[in-house]
Amino acid sequence: MNNDMFTHLRPIDTEKQLLGTLLVSSGTKLVLVEDVLKIKSFSSQYHQELYNWIQSRSSEGKPADITSLLDSKGVQGCKKYGGVLYVSSLGDNTIVLDSTLREYANRIVESNKLRNLKSVAEEIIGNLESPNQNPSEIIRGAESAILNISGEIDSIQSILSIKEAAAERKASWKRIMAGEEVEYVPTGFDTFDEHYVGWPRGYMAIIGGRPEIGKTMFLVSAVLRAAQSGIAQGVLSIEMPRWKLVDRMASIIAGVPITALHEKSESDSQKIMEAADTLMKEPIFIDDASSTADSVESAIRRMARQHECKVIWVDYLQLIRPPSHLPANRNRSWEVDEISETLRRLAKQENVAIVALMQMNRGTEESYKNGRKGVPESYHFRGSDKPLHDSALAFGLYRQFQYKKPKTFDNKEYTNEQVSDLYQPFELLSLKSRDHSKQDITLWARLKLQRIYDVQDNGFDKPDWSPDFPLQASP
Repeated sequence: MNNDMFTHLRPIDTEKQLLGTLLVSSGTKLVLVEDVLKIKSFSSQYHQELYNWIQSRSSEGKPADITSLLDSKGVQGCKKYGGVLYVSSLGDNTIVLDSTLREYANRIVESNKLRNLKSVAEEIIGNLESPNQNPSEIIRGAESAILNISGEIDSIQSILSIKEAAAERKASWKRIMAGEEVEYVPTGFDTFDEHYVGWPRGYMAIIGGRPEIGKTMFLVSAVLRAAQSGIAQGVLSIEMPRWKLVDRMASIIAGVPITALHEKSESDSQKIMEAADTLMKEPIFIDDASSTADSVESAIRRMARQHECKVIWVDYLQLIRPPSHLPANRNRSWEVDEISETLRRLAKQENVAIVALMQMNRGTEESYKNGRKGVPESYHFRGSDKPLHDSALAFGLYRQFQYKKPKTFDNKEYTNEQVSDLYQPFELLSLKSRDHSKQDITLWARLKLQRIYDVQDNGFDKPDWSPDFPLQASP
């Protein structure tokens, strides 16, 4: 934008010239600015009312010029727009170039953000002068308010007519068909995406499992696979330190266990070092410091807006400390409900896919289904069933080798070390699907590398395990 053109204009004058141009064009140029310019962007109440009138007339297919306004509203009705003389004067100065008109619109939006920032700053100063304010609360409130300004949340919360909503949706469909926009973010696993298309943007998905079943193993593999295809991933690691996540990702890239560093294998250690260099280039963003509901909310907004993460993982939901506004007599179910509501709201407002890992209760261990022990069901999520209701997708992770070890051809059990090196079935059992039919997905895990494979991966030869799990050749 050429800032010189604005040096002599006050923000209010910019608004006047833009509105004058829209009126002189009888509303036909509204299409050039409507996607960025909202009613609340204007500083003057008169201008807000006038812009709202121009939008309404245009949506009805009626002329939106000065004469039409005067004829339809009369002298008394024009007072809400500043009066007859004021409205008539708006046509005296107009903007000639369409590109300049859009620059004026952006200037109005930026000026509105500056006004809101000033208001937030004044509120912060007022809070600092209060002796009873907690500094941490002031910081969280200020950060949230600033992020709200930058994110234009009002556009999400505004009330639209069905005509406006349908027009907005048609524009979105065109972008989807042109490949400019996606509603589902590829997971990196083709077998999953063939049925579910991907993680749904604007919604939360939950993945539950018992300890050691492979929740974080799935997260690490999914994050790495998607990032390697250029899809930015955010990870809120409340349970595991960031260096541990880096270890696992580097191990997957190198194809050797991270323990090689401690075993002083020179060749394997070199592979891991080179893998770290490769990993540095991937669009993955990790936060292992946020653990309260307020800090998690702030981190998710930053990941979505500053780093353009399309998928944000939470490991895991029940470890998030509850919001500070809850009363002292709250129970755990209430806490989980509030945390789930926060994640659901954030996914919608930021238009990202949030994938939250969850622990399942001990009842999972005692469940039997089709002769298999430990099969997760929808009622096994620990703490509350609200995350299940809030989610668009829900899966329970199941790895049968956890409950029944395979045997060799001579009917001997493998050792734990041998089992960790096998390619074993890793199932995502569908517990809820909002947009598609429920379908279980089978992937393959190799615990030694903490890696998940897809049968459609190049060069992967699926093991053929019988019900009694005799040894088969691994790829």
